[in-house]
Amino acid sequence: KQRRGMLVVFMRHTKMDDIINTGTKLNADLSSSLLVTIFGMDTPLHDGACFVQGGKLIAAGCFLPLSEQYDIKKTFGTRHRAALGLSEVSDAVVLVVSEETGAISLAYDSKLHYDLTMTELTKILENLLEITPDAYQMEDTIDESKQAD
Repeated sequence: KQRRGMLVVFMRHTKMDDIINTGTKLNADLSSSLLVTIFGMDTPLHDGACFVQGGKLIAAGCFLPLSEQYDIKKTFGTRHRAALGLSEVSDAVVLVVSEETGAISLAYDSKLHYDLTMTELTKILENLLEITPDAYQMEDTIDESKQAD
């Protein structure tokens, strides 16, 4: 499978209009195919963050504040620093996928939880976003191995 870096902000209560306005407003229904398209290589919005609220993709290509924590690992790149930075100034939950390693991490409450399993990720998101398993079905799924080049 092709690795894609990804930065997705799940909004909770903190208003973040100034940050959202740094990107492109979409207000589209959230789907896996839309995320794959946005975070595809060489697309105009792939380097920024997407903002998600209530099943809607609010905006994409947004610039997040970088963390100034001095003890963050040097191996973490800009996406991880941005995720942590936003978690320091808001109550958002930020999903990070490393383009280099494919590791999935979450930043929330000023902490970065690195290289989570899908089970850990699901449990944390369900808890923090107060969702139930049947409430967040992605209707379209993509098997990239079956797509033509």
